[in-house]
Amino acid sequence: MLKRVIYLVAVLWIMMLCTAFAEEQKTDKDAGWEVIDIGPAENYEYAFNTSTIKYDRNKDGSINKNIIVYEERKMNVMIASNEYKYYTITDCKLNKDLQSILFGDEKFYTREGKYRWTDKPAYLAWITVRPETIGGDRFIALVTYAAQHDAELEARS
Repeated sequence: MLKRVIYLVAVLWIMMLCTAFAEEQKTDKDAGWEVIDIGPAENYEYAFNTSTIKYDRNKDGSINKNIIVYEERKMNVMIASNEYKYYTITDCKLNKDLQSILFGDEKFYTREGKYRWTDKPAYLAWITVRPETIGGDRFIALVTYAAQHDAELEARS
């Protein structure tokens, strides 16, 4: 009987270690990404990379605080989908004055993080965002983050 209890405790301990290790790996993968709250009805989760976000520079080299350069991750979280948990990372710019977003290269990854391909836009155009839309929610989240971390963004620029 004592042997069974020892085996049970050992198995539970191993399961606890495996769970803790899995949580640590998940945290490392998501480190640096801040999720944007767009509401519960969406099939995608949007996040931006807090370790690379910065202000743009003008042609003369001065910092332009009206344009924010960032990476945006869009992850499919719809469980019924065949592509469940695939994600893309898009190079983006946000213009505070024009209330618009510019989408650049979009890199596709498998759910395990394996790079697949890159889509390059045929042309670049600023897309105006409207309040109370997904674009508007993303715009507000980024502008708020930039205002709270102004010195960090300026130092990276």
